[in-house]
Amino acid sequence: MTAGADISFACRCGTVTGILHDVRPQEGTHVVCHCNSCARAMQLSGLGDSAAGGVDLWQTTPDRIEIVTGADRLIPVQLSPKGLFRWTAQCCDTPMINTFGSPALPFAGILTGNLSDPAPLGPVIAHGFVTGPNGKQRHQNGGRVIWRFVKRTLAAKLGRAGKQTPFFNADGSPINAPVLAPRAD
Repeated sequence: MTAGADISFACRCGTVTGILHDVRPQEGTHVVCHCNSCARAMQLSGLGDSAAGGVDLWQTTPDRIEIVTGADRLIPVQLSPKGLFRWTAQCCDTPMINTFGSPALPFAGILTGNLSDPAPLGPVIAHGFVTGPNGKQRHQNGGRVIWRFVKRTLAAKLGRAGKQTPFFNADGSPINAPVLAPRAD
């Protein structure tokens, strides 16, 4: 098996930089999320217009992400007390990566708009939380996303990769204190 591409990423001002390692379509899941939380996170960062068509993410495991500079500026923002950690570059308010609130489930969704070259991710294979004509939300290709998430997460938990994360300390605490976003009105 050949190694995948290494893709650099950065926040809008370039203070927080990193590398997404070994990128191959089969090592992650390229999705677009249309949920209200993703849209709200983009609005809080002044990027609401960019979320109109959904938020483009590549779901993978945290061990594939290396923070090169600015880790002290990468702050986990939560939209609710038990919500995802939406790691945001505090220097320029750039949303960058989503994780769960602990390293127990090795998951990271990196916003593809911050990548230098998203081509190695492959095509979008699913859309989540799409509002249908009846107003109800549904997923397009959701089963495939869930299967890939379970397979990837289980493999990481059974191996060393599940313990390698740039977002949490060895004791499971986040590298920087979480911030609770103001409530939506």
